[in-house]
Amino acid sequence: MKKPHLLDELGNRCYIVAKDGQTTDLTFGRYSELEAYVVSDRLTGSSWEAAVFNHAKENFSAKGDSGSCIFNAEGKKLAFLHSGMPRGMSSWVTLGTPAHFVENQIRTRYPHANFDRITFSNAEA
Repeated sequence: MKKPHLLDELGNRCYIVAKDGQTTDLTFGRYSELEAYVVSDRLTGSSWEAAVFNHAKENFSAKGDSGSCIFNAEGKKLAFLHSGMPRGMSSWVTLGTPAHFVENQIRTRYPHANFDRITFSNAEA
C-alpha cells in the first residue's frame, strides 16, 4: 500500500475504497494511507482511525451507515465505519475503526472466530 496506482480527480495518488451502507448503498471513497490518531479527553481516552475522504462529488457516508464494512479493490476489509466529519451538507471525512483491531477484540472473547469464510455450513453449528 506504499505506492498507490490510482489517481483522484486532482491527479493525486490514492487508494479507492468502497462500502455498502444502509443509507447510501454502494459508494466509493479515497483512503488516506495514514491512519489517524484521535485524542479526545482523559475520560474516554484516545482512538485509532482509518480516514476515508469523499471521491469526486459523491458522499462516502451518511447517518445510518455506521457499522458498514469499508473494503479495498480486492475485497479485503479495511475498517468498520462509525462516524463522519460534516462539512456543510455532506461528510467530507468518514472515520472507521481498523478491521484488524475489531477482529482482534472479537477474538479475545471468541478465540475460534473465523473472518475469512467464503461459505457457511450448518455442520459446524
